[in-house]
Amino acid sequence: MTRPGDHKLLSRTVADWLARRIIEGEEQPGARLTETKVAALAGVSRSPVREALRLLAAEGLVEILPRIGAQVAAVGIDDARSLYACRLLLEPPCARLAVEALAPADVAELKALRASMEAAVAAGSARRFLDQNIAYFRMLLGHCPDPTLRELVEFTWNKAVRYWSVFARMPHYGRGSLVQHAVLHEAVCDGEGAAAEAADRAILDRALGELLATFQ
Repeated sequence: MTRPGDHKLLSRTVADWLARRIIEGEEQPGARLTETKVAALAGVSRSPVREALRLLAAEGLVEILPRIGAQVAAVGIDDARSLYACRLLLEPPCARLAVEALAPADVAELKALRASMEAAVAAGSARRFLDQNIAYFRMLLGHCPDPTLRELVEFTWNKAVRYWSVFARMPHYGRGSLVQHAVLHEAVCDGEGAAAEAADRAILDRALGELLATFQ
C-alpha cells in the first residue's frame, strides 16, 4: 500500500489512507492508534495524523477515549450484520408510515434533495452524494408519525455513521445507489407507503451486501 508521506499529502489523505487500512482489516477493531505509530506507518509528521484521527472519529471509524486515546471502532462483518438486522426491522415500516403522512410541500422538499443527489453523482462527488442521501432519508423518516419508531431508527442511524464513511469510499457506489433510490423516490412521489417500505428494504439489503463484500 502506498504511504501518504510518499506524496506529501495532508490530513484528509492521511485519514483516507487510514480508513482504507481499517476497512481492509489491517487495523483491527479495538486496536490503539497512537499518533507516533500512525505517523511512522504513513511517513508523515504527527500533526496531520492528529487531525486525521479527529476526522475519522467524526466519521465513526475511530473512537477517541479518555485516558486511552484513539482506537479503531467496532466495524466489521459481525457488527454490520447485527446493526443491519435491526435497521431492516425498523426503517422499512418507518418509511411506509412516513410516506403515508407526507404533505405536498414535504414531497417538494424531497424532490429537491433527490435533484441534489443526482447532481452530486453527475459531478463525481461521493461525499456530496452521501450527505444529500442522508439528508433525504432524515427528512423522509422524520415525518413518521410514530415517535417511538423514529427514536429507534435514530438510535440505529447513530451507530451506522461509521459505515456511511465506508460507502463514501466505494467506487461508483453513488451511481448504483441512485438507481435503486429511484424506486423509493417514485413511491414517495406517488404516496405509496407499501411500495416505499419494499424499496427501503431493498436499499438496506444492498447496503449490507456491499459492506459484507468489502470486509470479506
